[in-house]
Amino acid sequence: MHVNLSGTPSIPVASPRAVRLVLLLTLAILLLSGHLAPLPAAAAEHERQDGQELSTGDVDTWLDGLVPAFLDAERIPGATVAVVSGGEIVTLRGFGAADRPRLVPGSTPVDPSHHLFRIGSVSKLFTATAVMQQVERGALDLDADVGEHLDFDLELPRGQVTLRHLLSHTAGFEERVDHLITAHPEKVEDLRTELAENPPHQIFAPGTTPAYSNYGNALAGYVVERVTGVPFADYVRTEILDPLGMTSTSTEQPLPPVLADRMAAGFPAPEAEPAPFEYISVAPAGSISSTGRDMAAFMNLHLGHGPDEVLGPDALADMHAPALPPQDLGGLGAGEQMTPGFRGYEMRGERVLAHGGDTTLFHSELSLFPEADTGLFVSLNGNGANPLSTAQLRHQLVDQFARRYITPSEQTVPEPTPGAAERAAAVAGFYRSERRARSSAAALVGSAFIVAVTAEPDGTITAGHRFLPTRTTMQEVEPWLWREIGGTDTLAARTDEDGSVRDITLLAYWAEGKVSAWHGYFLQHLLLLAALLVLMITLVAWPVNRLRRRRRWTADQPDTRPRRVRRLAYAAPAVVLVGVVVFASSIRMEDYTLVRPLTRAGQALLLLGVLGVVPAAWHLVGTISRRAGILAVSGAALLTLSLTYITGYAVIYRILWPDVSI
Repeated sequence: MHVNLSGTPSIPVASPRAVRLVLLLTLAILLLSGHLAPLPAAAAEHERQDGQELSTGDVDTWLDGLVPAFLDAERIPGATVAVVSGGEIVTLRGFGAADRPRLVPGSTPVDPSHHLFRIGSVSKLFTATAVMQQVERGALDLDADVGEHLDFDLELPRGQVTLRHLLSHTAGFEERVDHLITAHPEKVEDLRTELAENPPHQIFAPGTTPAYSNYGNALAGYVVERVTGVPFADYVRTEILDPLGMTSTSTEQPLPPVLADRMAAGFPAPEAEPAPFEYISVAPAGSISSTGRDMAAFMNLHLGHGPDEVLGPDALADMHAPALPPQDLGGLGAGEQMTPGFRGYEMRGERVLAHGGDTTLFHSELSLFPEADTGLFVSLNGNGANPLSTAQLRHQLVDQFARRYITPSEQTVPEPTPGAAERAAAVAGFYRSERRARSSAAALVGSAFIVAVTAEPDGTITAGHRFLPTRTTMQEVEPWLWREIGGTDTLAARTDEDGSVRDITLLAYWAEGKVSAWHGYFLQHLLLLAALLVLMITLVAWPVNRLRRRRRWTADQPDTRPRRVRRLAYAAPAVVLVGVVVFASSIRMEDYTLVRPLTRAGQALLLLGVLGVVPAAWHLVGTISRRAGILAVSGAALLTLSLTYITGYAVIYRILWPDVSI
């Protein structure tokens, strides 16, 4: 079960191996919570010199000291980088190789003006720009019901959805990434079909809970297509790309012949062969391929240096402002917030507008510093040595760029606010991302991504992922808002009327809902492992016991036990274990199109296996009635209990649900 064109904070279409596990959910949290390894030694020498002049020479020297060392250390093939300021290009740089896993004799160095990279969810900014164009021209209203422009019905039990909701990831949709990214173009339908057939369920009231949604952004793109009568790819080309001179950028899949030969190769792992071109099923959410030079033009547009016919100053201001009034989000509105398109946050007092993007092969980040009139774009064409390699480079690049050229001074740590210790105690607990599936067979995936918040004796809190030892320490800067000490990350909490914390946000585009210790300590999953262990022991013990019984029956009397029932009971563990392996193997698939058939095969095997609880219970009753002995009864009881628990687990987490649109 995969996830994402993105989402990295950097994740939003998170590194493929990390992103694919859920909703890159966790990856984005790690990025913004400081859970990243330090820079390589060679790069660290250049990481911090406050107040440097933003000049081509200094930026080039700084990049030369950071990027090549990181690419080598993390075994990432190549990178394209663009920096703009004051409406001009400060620098365009290419690093590493565009056609090999690393830069070696005979390989082609990355050229930021020539080579195209897939930008993943950074494409969502083009979708948002297209929507704001139509708002500016009077054809669309950000606050009108999008159903007015659709030619298919959407079931929206929690309330009507607007473009403002779609562009800020608050439409309330659950996660849905079935065949989101594929190497097989025949698997991709036209945009209307992709959106109209089997859409995600709406699980939150619109405008209340951030939950990142590729579907929602693609739906906004389809609205543009409907009101203009122009296919979305053609609209973006004629209304955005051509006016900005972005002649080396395309939303088309596959790329037109004039650009196809300039596409950088994407590498799934170090020293691997390049993978085929990726197709995004909901194109507006992540289909764009572009060069560093072209992305510089797009950044300059959003810094106010583009032609007004593309986007005027009022439309730019609306697109860069928080999409929702803070009161609509309750306490969550005090932290990071989405604009209609961008993730908005503060970095040491300076406002940042950002968006990241990940496919299974390419990883990108765009960050604008509006007050400094400066922007940075980076894209990478491989996954690196570990799932966080690309996230590390993007995070460090933006952070150190800001420290060096934008925000050299650190924020002072405020004095503790009255009642801080009580609020720290209230926010302590476990939280699960609301960017998750709830009604499909992918419900299990979201349960594994838990953030733990701990109240410290001094009134501060620490937050971090349950699977990692590193933690971020935060201090309350105003009631129910905490900021990282010495950093920029924030945690905002929303409370119920009784003062209990309902959810938190670490990132603008998804909330974390509070869950019980049962979920926080993964007790349900540990019990599942125990049940599977019982099944494995049963498989080993069965032939041994069968041989022992056969000898006894041969010597004493013929077997009169119900053999078929016993055989069915003891066959169930084998079928369940094989089903688990097949079902879990979908997580490892590089090709999203294999997720559905593997999931279906795993479901079929698991269903057959858990039905074995009936003969297992029958066998237990017979064992007890025959007074077969404590070992025999205990073994039959453990087998029955294990199959019963696995059945309940499969039902609770929708593993056997017909809906596998993960």
